[in-house]
Amino acid sequence: MMTKIKVLTLIAAGIALVSPNALISAPELAKTRSTLKDWVELKKLVSEESGQWRVEKVTLEESIDLLTKEIEKLDEQITNMQEEADAAQLERQSLNNEEDSLKASAAVVKEVVSELESEVIQLVNYFPDSLKKQLKVLTERIPKNARAANTLGLSVRIQNVIGILILVEKFNKQISVEETMQRIGDADVAVKTIYIGLAVGYYVDGTHSVAGVLRPTKDGWVKEAHDDLAEQIAIAIGVYEREETAQFINLPVDVVN
Repeated sequence: MMTKIKVLTLIAAGIALVSPNALISAPELAKTRSTLKDWVELKKLVSEESGQWRVEKVTLEESIDLLTKEIEKLDEQITNMQEEADAAQLERQSLNNEEDSLKASAAVVKEVVSELESEVIQLVNYFPDSLKKQLKVLTERIPKNARAANTLGLSVRIQNVIGILILVEKFNKQISVEETMQRIGDADVAVKTIYIGLAVGYYVDGTHSVAGVLRPTKDGWVKEAHDDLAEQIAIAIGVYEREETAQFINLPVDVVN
């Protein structure tokens, strides 16, 4: 009995739904259903987009954090590079200043070396032949003109001058004896010459009959015959060569300019 009542109730409700008023609102109901469907789809899409945005947000935040750290590192590197660049600029400026100073010094030295070379060449005439032979290699290296001087180089020129002066100083501080041939009269005679530095020289032949004094001048060593000094010169040479006992020998030492 109760089941029949429920069925009748549902049939009555169905009749009510298909009443003229209900049939009139059917299009709006369809529109409402469509709108509801769209809203559900939109809600679903919003939910999906919201979830995807949350994921992307986390990714973006991580990327921003990473980029921020990279920027900080780059800023630090730029700062360090700037400091190094500043230090390099200061060093470059210092080197430029040093280079200018060296160029100025080199110009002064170049002028001095040129003067020394000229003076050395003039002094060669004052040297005995034996010393000239010792200096031949060095004196031939002295440049004859500006082009040769530039090609040779300043350091080499300085070394040449110093080398010459060292040999000259050594010769001038010692007594030396050499045997040479000298033109005496109409004949070449073998003589021994003893040099007292660059101040004076004395020569004597093997027979102790020909002797004389040699003095340096700007035109070379001048020979002055002094046969009367033959024995004294021979003894002086013998003492030097340890063939005679040490003794005082009187010989003229005045220098002719």
